[in-house]
Amino acid sequence: EDGKVEDEEADKPIDDEDAEKPAEDEDEDGKVEDEEKEKKTKTVSKTVWDWELMNSIKPIWTRKPAEVDDTEYNAFFKSISKDDEEPMSKIHFTAEGEVTFKSILFVPKKSPHDMFNNYGKRVDAIKLYVRRVFITDNFEDMMPKYLTFVKGVVDSDDLPLNVSRETLQQNKLLKVIKKKLVRKALEMIKKLDEEEFAKFWKEFGTSIKLGLIEDYSNRTRLAKLLRFASSNDAEEVTSLESYVERMKKNQEH
Repeated sequence: EDGKVEDEEADKPIDDEDAEKPAEDEDEDGKVEDEEKEKKTKTVSKTVWDWELMNSIKPIWTRKPAEVDDTEYNAFFKSISKDDEEPMSKIHFTAEGEVTFKSILFVPKKSPHDMFNNYGKRVDAIKLYVRRVFITDNFEDMMPKYLTFVKGVVDSDDLPLNVSRETLQQNKLLKVIKKKLVRKALEMIKKLDEEEFAKFWKEFGTSIKLGLIEDYSNRTRLAKLLRFASSNDAEEVTSLESYVERMKKNQEH
């Protein structure tokens, strides 16, 4: 009996669906392998930088004064001061010693209309750079209050680059820079000819008088810039030096 059952099962025809299953399984296995291969294949994008120098011009203050013409100076002054007119005077120098820095300072032709309304307030008169990197123009003490009308730039390699403005303001080298800037600014003003100085005094004479009160260390330099009304010329002001030169032999005052 058992042998007959086995023969009957052996003789039983194979269902077509059952016959197709192994083939379908093989196809599905192949598809899975293909998908895995596709997943393993990954396209990586690579960014390649090709640097191109867009501006090869050196900052104007790093160049020698002999290499810079008045047109360049005037354009630079207008860009940093937002002034439409050319400057009255300029001085371009390199200071060396305890601290080394390059600077250009300008005296504008006209005083700001609100100069004394904002007297002593923080102004963006001097732009500070460290190694040609702009740091700030928001200093209270880069120039004394009476010289805030002076515009310009200062660039030093000796100052720290990665510090806050508050920390930098306490840096002792800044005090040295300030001292030299003041002296150079007064030197620039002193070199004005008589005609230009008369215009300067009309615009900024009050500031020089305030400086005489506020800046004791530079009183001698500032005193030479003072001008007074004189009976010698009703229309022109005179310096103390000129007044002394005109004194008669026995004149006491």
